Amino acid sequence: MTESQHRGSSVTPQDRRAPAPGADRRRPSAPLGALTTSIRALLAFLLVCASILLPAPAALANPGEEIQAAGEQRKTEEREDETKTKLAIRSSTPMISSTSGYAARVAVTNTSSAPLDAGSLSASTNSLYTFSSRIDMQGWAEGGSRIPTPNQLAAQPVGVIQPGQSVEVTLSAPADDGSIKAMATWGPKPLLLTYQSGQAGGSGKQVRAAISSFLTRSQDGLTTAQTPPMTVSMLMPLTTTGWTSDQGAVKRLMTGERQEDQDSQGSKHSDGQAGRGEGSREQTDPSQILSLNQEAQKVQNSQMQLVSHHPNLNVVADPTYLAAFENSPKVDAVMQPAAFDLTAYSSQDAAHYASAGVQPTVWSADQTGKDLQAALGASSKTIPTYAWQGRRSWSMDSLTQARQQGYQTVVAPLGLDAGSGSSAHTGKYTVPTAAGEVTVLSAQQELSDLAQGQPTSTRAAGEQTPAGQTARFMAQSAFYQMEQPYSERPLLVCFGTDQDAEATSALMDAAEKAPWLKLSGLDALNQAQAYQGGEAAKQTVAQANQANGGQSKDNGLSGTLDSLTASRQDISRFGESILATPSQAQSTPSASSRSDAQALARQDAANAAHRSDDPRRWLNEVSEAHDTLALHTLACTNQAASLADSARALADQLLGGIQIRPSESITVVSETATMPVTVSNSHPYPVAARVSAKTDSMEIATTRTADTVIPANSEAQVTFTIRVATAGQATAEISLVDRQGRPFGQTQATHINSHLRLSDMSGLIIVVAALLFGALGLWRQFHRKKDPDE
Repeated sequence: MTESQHRGSSVTPQDRRAPAPGADRRRPSAPLGALTTSIRALLAFLLVCASILLPAPAALANPGEEIQAAGEQRKTEEREDETKTKLAIRSSTPMISSTSGYAARVAVTNTSSAPLDAGSLSASTNSLYTFSSRIDMQGWAEGGSRIPTPNQLAAQPVGVIQPGQSVEVTLSAPADDGSIKAMATWGPKPLLLTYQSGQAGGSGKQVRAAISSFLTRSQDGLTTAQTPPMTVSMLMPLTTTGWTSDQGAVKRLMTGERQEDQDSQGSKHSDGQAGRGEGSREQTDPSQILSLNQEAQKVQNSQMQLVSHHPNLNVVADPTYLAAFENSPKVDAVMQPAAFDLTAYSSQDAAHYASAGVQPTVWSADQTGKDLQAALGASSKTIPTYAWQGRRSWSMDSLTQARQQGYQTVVAPLGLDAGSGSSAHTGKYTVPTAAGEVTVLSAQQELSDLAQGQPTSTRAAGEQTPAGQTARFMAQSAFYQMEQPYSERPLLVCFGTDQDAEATSALMDAAEKAPWLKLSGLDALNQAQAYQGGEAAKQTVAQANQANGGQSKDNGLSGTLDSLTASRQDISRFGESILATPSQAQSTPSASSRSDAQALARQDAANAAHRSDDPRRWLNEVSEAHDTLALHTLACTNQAASLADSARALADQLLGGIQIRPSESITVVSETATMPVTVSNSHPYPVAARVSAKTDSMEIATTRTADTVIPANSEAQVTFTIRVATAGQATAEISLVDRQGRPFGQTQATHINSHLRLSDMSGLIIVVAALLFGALGLWRQFHRKKDPDE
């Protein structure tokens, strides 16, 4: 046995004294180790089950989603920044030729609460892109199309923009710019205006706002085939929203003052009835009762310049508005008087209009010709008459009504296409009605919306300004020409009744320079073959009417008619029950003499001498003035309904011209007393009124009524008897009633104080009784016998 073996097998005393620690622990804990192993296995099993049954944490399930979520958050923040920064196109070059560059003026507005860092504004396009459909153009206009715009036209730095501040930035590109020269085909091109500002995580500027617009390359300088231009008739209604009642004319009317030229024609008005008869309106000049406010006068001057500067602009005029021009503008057609809303007429009862003072004859085609002749004088040129659409769509009923009143042609400025996106076609329909065939000149919907200052969509951010609308108009019209380049289809583009002259002039300037458009008169459209006729046209009218809400929208029309009816009835009531009849005036001889004497005292004897002796003639003029206001109130223009208040004021002046003079308090010291009441008449003719008095006490009463005739521009006094039964106080309400017993005017109150003393028969009886008893007492005192015991 070797030494090593011996050492390996020998045990030293030291080894026995210090055994290995691990060996000492393992030996006594063998059962516990088995239990620990089992617990560990069980925990491992539970962990595996949990990993299978429970979903993994989001961060561990897909690490890429965390990056995507962060990207979406950044996009959301960018969209929020875009909503806080607004871009508006103030001016933009709508058409580019070989010799013209591009220029734009854009307003950048900071609507947030924090300043925007310095940035830049750029304009870019796609020189090679061509729109293939109307849907593509609309999608780009609404910002929903991802058309790339790699060709930058211009860029301009923008300084810091404070909260609420707006700055205008000018962009320009010369005609030899590479992006412009790269346009090898003509037509509409996409235009993107982008504003960048600030730092985005140190990676550069961040897009704060972007809007989509259009620019159109003309055929000038290109080698493409030349196609015939598209015929377009630009039509503007010449009317106003600025009518107001002329207070000077109202005063002259109510006082009976007459000018020499009016007096020479006055005999034509005396038809003996307080109303407008058929044909009587031909002597009524709206300028006698209506005038233009200051703003409308400025608009009128702008319209005059607009028409004179653009001979290709067709004008259909309101004949009553033409009378307000010092120098008559060029007129291609006339519409119904006062731009009366024909399309709303069929939705109401005709009797409702008649009771308001508007008969069908006053807006007929025949009356239109008479008003035109009165405004322009004798003219050798025959001017066609059109019926202009009102606030509602044309329906078969309204077309029939228009045809019955002599209108063979009507204009639909909003078009008859029930849905947008249809192909551009000839804007002419022939619709058969029960009264005869009617020609409908229908405007192209998209182009007319833009011409009237309306964007094609609320989401089209680039079309919220006139400059953006003009750019879209030019692009859209170019697309229509390219869509059917050899098709003969005259289009109609209509402006609005409250059109801005500056925006109209800018659009006309662009359209007149467009080589793909041929601006023509209305004859080209009238002579063209109708797009639809017969039953197909009737169905189109019905569909357009249904798409626009039909006749269900009232928009306060019934209330306006009710107000006009009430004021018209008050005027008729004044003539029937208040104005003195000839017999009443003759039964009061002093009425005429007192009126003449007071006229001399007021130094207006000249006006009194020129006054007609027939008060009905004067009342007819008042009625015609009311009906003129009513006709203009029911126009299809904005703010027209406010004239109903002027018509109401006219009737109120008639009824309010007879007033009770306020009287002082009355003190009564006996059973009876008199109460004088003075009634004044500010009208130029005598009136008959009944004065009514009524107290609020049973013990203090007055006689009920007293009739009187008040001379023209004079006063009359009536006397009421007061009867008192006891001391006290009372208030007498004094009012005016007409011959039918209906009250009118203002009520006056008179205070009555009663201090009843002995008087009259009752007092006499008491005094006599007292004297008798006194005499009896004295007689008894002197004739009594003394008592013996006294």
